[in-house]
Amino acid sequence: MDAFVVLVVRLAAGILAVQETRNPVTVDDAMKWATAAAYHANVSGLDPFELVGIARNETDFRPDLIGPDGKDCGLTQTRITYSKYRCKQLRQDTWIAFAEAARELRENQARCKKRHPHDLTRCRVNSYNQGVKYERSGWKGRYWLRVRCFAEAARAGVTPISDCRKVKSRKDIARLIHKSLMRSDPLSTARISSRTGSSR
Repeated sequence: MDAFVVLVVRLAAGILAVQETRNPVTVDDAMKWATAAAYHANVSGLDPFELVGIARNETDFRPDLIGPDGKDCGLTQTRITYSKYRCKQLRQDTWIAFAEAARELRENQARCKKRHPHDLTRCRVNSYNQGVKYERSGWKGRYWLRVRCFAEAARAGVTPISDCRKVKSRKDIARLIHKSLMRSDPLSTARISSRTGSSR
């Protein structure tokens, strides 16, 4: 239980760190969403920060959002065509939204392990956005990198120094997180770098 509480607090801090300033998140909402992400990720064997990254990338943490064609709904933009829930339910209940996101990622994970074991992360996350025939290159192909960027920033508890939606590689994400850490606490990051360097 203690570990779960610590995780929820870390997730909430991460949500607040990566929030879109034009759509501010309250502490109460951050805690509520963090609890949902932690619970459903744990049940599904997923990374809860990935769920947070999806919510941030899909909606900028706007629970009422409806996609352009009216079929993607709620905080995590669940496709109602493949859900037992109605759009209204997904928009009103963020617990359900995270449950459905976790269900879809879990199903993607199982399928991708069989069909694309060497491309597991991209397959799992891009399939969330694009379906079974996911893209591997271009803007759509980089969807998983955008989610990962938000997830890693939330995990580090830092506000990205630049837009996660512009990353094109894992190196871009690493640089962005490092710069964000330096900006948030340059002394701490310098000490970490110093320790890492001295241990080699």
